[in-house]
Amino acid sequence: MDRFRQLADADATRIAVVDRDRTTTFGQLWRMAYQRVADRRVGATAIAPLVAMPTVGAIADALAVWLCDGIPLPIPFGLRAKAVDDAITQTTTVAHWCQPWRAHLHTEYGIRHIWLAGGEPPTIPRVGDAIGLTTGGTALIAAPLHAAAIFEIAIRQLVAGGTVVLEPDFTPASWLHTAADTHADWAVLAPGQIKALLQHRERSPGWLGIATRALRRVVVPATIAPPTTDHLADFAAAADVTMTTWYHAPAFDGATATVDRSATALTALPGLRLRTVDPTGQPIPPGVAGLIEAASLAGCATVAHRADQPCPPALAWRTSGDIGALTSDGRIIVRKLEPAEHYLTPANQRCRGTSLRRKLSAHPDIAAVAVHVVPDDHGRARAQVRVWPRPGIVPPLTPRAVAAYCTAADTAVSAHHVLITSWPARNTAATTR
Repeated sequence: MDRFRQLADADATRIAVVDRDRTTTFGQLWRMAYQRVADRRVGATAIAPLVAMPTVGAIADALAVWLCDGIPLPIPFGLRAKAVDDAITQTTTVAHWCQPWRAHLHTEYGIRHIWLAGGEPPTIPRVGDAIGLTTGGTALIAAPLHAAAIFEIAIRQLVAGGTVVLEPDFTPASWLHTAADTHADWAVLAPGQIKALLQHRERSPGWLGIATRALRRVVVPATIAPPTTDHLADFAAAADVTMTTWYHAPAFDGATATVDRSATALTALPGLRLRTVDPTGQPIPPGVAGLIEAASLAGCATVAHRADQPCPPALAWRTSGDIGALTSDGRIIVRKLEPAEHYLTPANQRCRGTSLRRKLSAHPDIAAVAVHVVPDDHGRARAQVRVWPRPGIVPPLTPRAVAAYCTAADTAVSAHHVLITSWPARNTAATTR
């Protein structure tokens, strides 16, 4: 808030936010925030939901929450208040947090949860530098502000003294007009939006290059499956821009990569280490799919944790629950964005995954079991079962025997997809979210 105050005092006429209805300066934004403080009624460290419409009002609401020492929680328009209230009650009852500055709502197994993220304020330029934000630049955002990464991008651009342009209703023609009119030098686009712009280019040759003359960087959220790397590279060439993907997980700021036809892996942001682990928490070799974990070297990425746990040290490994694989040079390929059976297809396979785990847990020779999902040779999701045999069983448990047991229990799985590990028990603390 000190940074916003400095911007409002030093250059009150600098444009902060452009939306459909108006152009707002830093001075006006600061006054709007103060006018909204009385309406917030936020207690210190309280989570305050705000409807994150793509307008300057949503930004002012977030500033008002911070002025009240609260934690803003951007939510989509139309979300049931009861669902948010229940999630906030649960979070404030069981969670403790370490200097959070934002909260995000996400869904896991059909249940809404709140992630409280903190430790690294947007005044630290590490993330902004990695994704190409510049001091005084103009960021064009055609994505919902309630998305975790998008809200953070808008705040980081404003803290850098730049302008945020909010495009509420994306169409190729309107986006190109806005890009040309505002001279945006940075933009965030979803893969589907990039595909639509490429199709529009075929109908209106030349207009894409003209409209993006000032544009130098486009960031694509890596947590949304891209159409193909070729599409991203084609857009980079057509618009003469640098294409960057950003893997932004709820628990940590992950990795970035500059996109070309040969680059598919992401590199950890400065000050961050990435690794993948198996269900026991043990690091796994390159090329094997596992849980993605991160640890901060700079001591600036502490996150929420359970109330009965001590505050984690800076070097503690944390997992977002996503599944990926490391390359031999330490870069990461994101495979799946939720744990295990959430990705089994078709939809009723989620029940099958639960049944599979339950049946295997009842096996007299199995001490523990975990179900993961990894892509097959055709990129389709398939279940991978890992079991921990009880110590000293004779004869030893084999993948073929496990597969036969599953098939007999009407939860068939291939022996090729069964892994037997020598560890007798699973270290559940290593994968606690």
